Amino acid sequence: MSRRYHVGIASVLHRCGLGFWALLLAGAAVAGEAPLWEGYWSGNAAWCARAGEVGDETPDWYGRDGFFGIEWSCEVEAVRATGVGNSWAVETACLDAGYAYRQSQIFLVTYEDRLLILDETGVTANLVRCEKKG
Repeated sequence: MSRRYHVGIASVLHRCGLGFWALLLAGAAVAGEAPLWEGYWSGNAAWCARAGEVGDETPDWYGRDGFFGIEWSCEVEAVRATGVGNSWAVETACLDAGYAYRQSQIFLVTYEDRLLILDETGVTANLVRCEKKG
């Protein structure tokens, strides 16, 4: 007589090492979540009324795949948490008016829901979050 085993998730986790599988499952859950800094941001809060539109005086989009402004864009190549508050080191490949360059930045989302950006040359930005339309 053959025995049939019912293998549940707990059994698999136990057999294969709880730590490995927990890390794998946690990574998959985080990968699907939007980063805290995803959304429309602007240095001028009045421009937020035009979020999602194209033209002058519109906020920029910062997302998990890239950042997009009126005449520039950056593709995100790598993101890692810095371990300090809600901050990340972000590596990008950018294009601005036909000029291609790479950039390293630190993003920090403050308790006031502002996005502070510091790039490798010391240039900073202090942006306000815009609400998404519709």
